[in-house]
Parts: sequence; structure tokens; C-alpha cells
Amino acid sequence: MSGLIKAGQPALFEGERVKVVELVGHDQALISASEGVFQVGITQLHVIGDAARSLQKTALASIPAEVWDEAAKRARLLQDLLNGPESKSDGVERVAKEIGLCVRQTWRLLRVYMANPTTSALVPAKAGRKLGSKVLPLAVERVIDHWMRELYFTAQRPSIQQLYEHVAADCRVKGLPPPCLSAVTSRAQARSLERQYESKRIGSKNAKYKFGAAPGHVEVTAPLERVEIDHTPMDVLARSDEPHWNYVGRPWLTVAIDVYTRCVLGIYIGFEPPSVLSVALCLTHAVLPKNPMEEFGVPLPWPMHGVPKEIFVDNGKDFTSQAFARGCQEYGILLSFRPIGSPHYGGTIERLIGTMVGKCHMLPGTTKRSVHEKADYDAKRHAVMTLSELRTWFVEQLLGSYHSTEHGNLRIPPAKQWELSQEGTRAA
Repeated sequence: MSGLIKAGQPALFEGERVKVVELVGHDQALISASEGVFQVGITQLHVIGDAARSLQKTALASIPAEVWDEAAKRARLLQDLLNGPESKSDGVERVAKEIGLCVRQTWRLLRVYMANPTTSALVPAKAGRKLGSKVLPLAVERVIDHWMRELYFTAQRPSIQQLYEHVAADCRVKGLPPPCLSAVTSRAQARSLERQYESKRIGSKNAKYKFGAAPGHVEVTAPLERVEIDHTPMDVLARSDEPHWNYVGRPWLTVAIDVYTRCVLGIYIGFEPPSVLSVALCLTHAVLPKNPMEEFGVPLPWPMHGVPKEIFVDNGKDFTSQAFARGCQEYGILLSFRPIGSPHYGGTIERLIGTMVGKCHMLPGTTKRSVHEKADYDAKRHAVMTLSELRTWFVEQLLGSYHSTEHGNLRIPPAKQWELSQEGTRAA
């Protein structure tokens, strides 16, 4: 949604039409409303009019939930067919019965999936709203938005049918054309994917289990079986690389670690606070082969890469976004969440972050470990490293020290564990 919000465009905020005055950072916007100009989160804004129709340009996000779920089901069944022991003929007949298609249509789906093994390849071409088609009037959208907030997402937990009846009755009273049931249903389902709304309906405890992961220790047996991703502010101030912009700030580190080998698969370091973009850049870096010399000026090998089978993350809004969830589902990646308030469930990456960020305390411009330790040290005045220099330093520490030093749990260096795993030999 944030990628569609632009300065000067109209939007819907809590049922009221507003105008976006200016974007603030990566997740905030100044809006002009009847009460004046104030700042809100971008996720609280809903695009309308032409901006809403531009959702078509966002391929995955534009697919209705029910259409996407059906495509995901078909992808799962077809993948099991390809990986299973039964013949394709028998498997196709079985899958055809499960998805309610004839055998000929199922064969066609299988050929499509084999050529492009992604969930979106199985989405019907006509799914979603076509460009130029009519959308609901703004006044009707306001009515739906009002009753979703005041009725549907409450502890009373009314049904979709009850929500629709209130919306339709209110529209008739106001002389507006009532929307169809499917229009109300799709809007309610889309909002139920947002944790802040769903927790009001089912309670924070139930929302915890709906959006979180089941507790328990997970034993991994191979590289890329489980990858943990997290963010942390680095304990040092850095300067911008832009000579005409003398900005000094505390960079954020986004890192992905392979649980089996304890190797770092990818990183992203930038001034921007955590977002879906920083997660995407980190994950892209983890999946693709890397050339540290070209990227960071570090002449050391970094062979670790690949598509993870499972990604384990906390419940930050960048990880619980629909875009990230569907991106994982698109490539068959299981997305799991650690329970809220339970950082020990992400112990592997927490230990890595503690180790690597702790090294920053030796750099000029360090923020130190505490206020007491910092005393009268002026971190901003001592900040001399640029952001690119900090990235180079971090990669040198990562590849030259962390990957080549014996790990306490593995009893061998992470790089050696990766090498053995690629040879098909598990370290003792």
C-alpha cells in the first residue's frame, strides 16, 4: 500500500476523504483533513479513485484473497504430485478430483506449473479488478469502513452477513446504492489480515496464535531448512556518502542467518528504519550469489546463498504485511512467526546480532553500551565513517572473523559447516 501513496493524491482515513500533503520517512504521511494537517501511518490510509485502480500494477497484492488461496492450494497439490512416488497419470486424476476440474484441465495446469513453478502462475488471467472498471462510490466506501470499525472488528464478532445488513441498511437511509455482499466480504477479509484489526475481533491472545508460531524446539538437518531474519540498530553513528548532504545517523542492520550452518546468507545496512523494502533487499541478497569484492570491496569468499524452505521472524509489521507473506508463498517458502514477547524463540539470530553489533563499540562514533558507559563521549562529533565504509567494515568482520571462527554450538567454523553440508557430509 505504501508504494501507492504519493504526495497530492486523495486517500481515505477512518472513513474521511483526506489529501496526502507530504510523505515523512518510509511509513508516515502528513495529511490534510477537516481537523487540520497532522501525521499518520501510511498503513492507516486507503487509496481511492485512480490510485486504487493502480493496485493492478502490483501483481500479487492485486489478487483477491479467495482467488489467491485457491491458486495456493493447487500449487501445493501439484508440487506434491511432482515430488510424490505415484505416476503423473494417477496423480493428475487424484488432483483433478480434489480441485474440482476435469483431467484435461488439470493436465493443462500441471504443464503451466512445470514451466513456471510459482503460485501466481495458477491464478486465472481474469482475476482481480480490470483497469478502468468502476469502483464503489466514496460515500459507500465510508459506510463500509465505518461499520467494519464500529461493528465487525469488535469483541461481539458479528458475521459477514450481519455486517452486510448494517452496511446495506445505512446506505439505503442515506440514499446510496447498497454494495453487493462480495464487495463487503472482500474488504472485511483484506482488513482481517492486519493484526491490529483482527485482535479487536478475536482478542490479543487468539491473534497471537493466529499470527505467531507454535512454541517448541525445531531440529534442522540441512542448510536453508530454516532461515531467521531480524533487524537491529547498529551501535555506531555513520555519515551519508552524499557529499552535499551532511547527514549523521544510526544505521539499521537487517540480517538473514541459516540456522543449520550459522552462516549469514544476506544483509542490508541503511539509514531507513525497518520496512518491507529492507526485508526484501536482505532476502534478495541472501538468495542470490554474491561477489563481496564488487559489492563491498572485500576480497573474501561468500558462497552462502539459496532459497530458504522456511523463514522465521518476529511479528513486526514489515514481516506480517500481505506483500511479504505472498512473496514467500509465491516461491513455496513457509513463513513462521515467533510468539510475541518471546525473543528466545529467535535465539540463533539474537546471538549473532549481539556478537556482530558488539564489535561496533570499537569504532569511532560508537553509541556505547549504555548511558553510563557513554559518559561525556560525543558520538556525533567522532562519527567519521561513511555508510559505505561501515558496510565494508561489517562484511570484513563477517567474512574474515565470524564465518572463520569456531562456533560454540557447532564446534567448527560456520564456513566449514556450510562447506561440509554442500558436500553432503554432516559435521559430527
